Amino acid sequence: MTLSAVPAAGTVCRSKTGGWLKHPAFIAAIYFVATIILYIQAISTGRYNNFIIFRSSFYHLIHGLPLYKIYPAEYFDYFLYHPSFPVLFAPFALLPKEVGLLGWMLASTAIFLYMIRQLPFADNIKYIIAWFLLIELSNAIQSEQTNPAMAALMVLTVVNLERQQSMRAALFTALCFFIKGYGAITGLAFLFFPRKGAFIGWGLVWFIAGSSLPLLFISPQLLWQHYADWFHLLTSSTIKEDGSLLGMLHGMLGLHTTTSELFDKIALLLAVAMLLHVLICGLVKRVRGFSWMLPAYLLIWIVVFNQSTESPTYIMAVTGVAIGCYAMPLSPTWRNGLLWFTLVVVSLSPTDLVPKFINQYAIAWHIKALPCTVVLLFLQACIGGWRNSSVTVYNK
Repeated sequence: MTLSAVPAAGTVCRSKTGGWLKHPAFIAAIYFVATIILYIQAISTGRYNNFIIFRSSFYHLIHGLPLYKIYPAEYFDYFLYHPSFPVLFAPFALLPKEVGLLGWMLASTAIFLYMIRQLPFADNIKYIIAWFLLIELSNAIQSEQTNPAMAALMVLTVVNLERQQSMRAALFTALCFFIKGYGAITGLAFLFFPRKGAFIGWGLVWFIAGSSLPLLFISPQLLWQHYADWFHLLTSSTIKEDGSLLGMLHGMLGLHTTTSELFDKIALLLAVAMLLHVLICGLVKRVRGFSWMLPAYLLIWIVVFNQSTESPTYIMAVTGVAIGCYAMPLSPTWRNGLLWFTLVVVSLSPTDLVPKFINQYAIAWHIKALPCTVVLLFLQACIGGWRNSSVTVYNK
């Protein structure tokens, strides 16, 4: 063997290793292995309260019981979702509890992976996004909540709008609404794509059909009561988690209750003004990459300004960060800096992977909102034309 053969062999080895890391099947395997580990953890500790809430809601619905009250003998916390969600969750609720939990966690991971594969980026970008989102997805899957599915459905709405698949785009928008309501905000993207009439038409079809799903089990009068109870719960202070940007500012500034109420009203008015500015810019300007900067913006905006936001909700915002960083005309230095900033602060700092004193401050100050807000402001600047560039990176 010659000396020159040694580095050649090392190069081949590194090339093979790099090839595995980029292969969709290998990435999918890692995602599913992580999900199964989290499932085993949930079963061994008995900590899967959110799944029990979803499962129980189906049986409460079909037995004519109130959906939006506490059932301390079954679970803690409130059921916060659309009255149609228990019907959508039926395939998992009808299975034995442990089997249903496994199916729910694997299905959440599967649709999230499917969403990544459908992004309009080159393969070498999609594998980076997949690894970037793995930790935050694991944080969300661990809570058994709907957030991974919500993030996937919100993005798939825009994927299908871009492909002029109006029926599918409207379906994904409707599913978002029938889970958490506010997830349907990505449906606003239809304003910037062709076939607007078809999207609106199919949206009405899916909205009527989905809203009527509980009528398979209950009377119209009881369904109306569920809607009234849901609206009352969502507009009350009961579900305020304060993991948003406002919660972060409350903690850092030490705002008192009376001061924070005025502060929140002003901040939310500013948030609405920012969103309107983005939409108006999209309508009157030709901003390169806008069709994917907008959904990235909406994914972040709905989390950082939502006072019911909690830690697992950030899988939506971090997905928006990943998409936004590759849709914006950024230099590699800025893009990598924003991605690393988000990964460390959002995905790592609230976990046991960092020193305890950092973890404590990260949780107490809701620091997860900070990097997402920074990326949101970058998107605002790009869409508003404050950062002009003719370079578009997402299709490279």
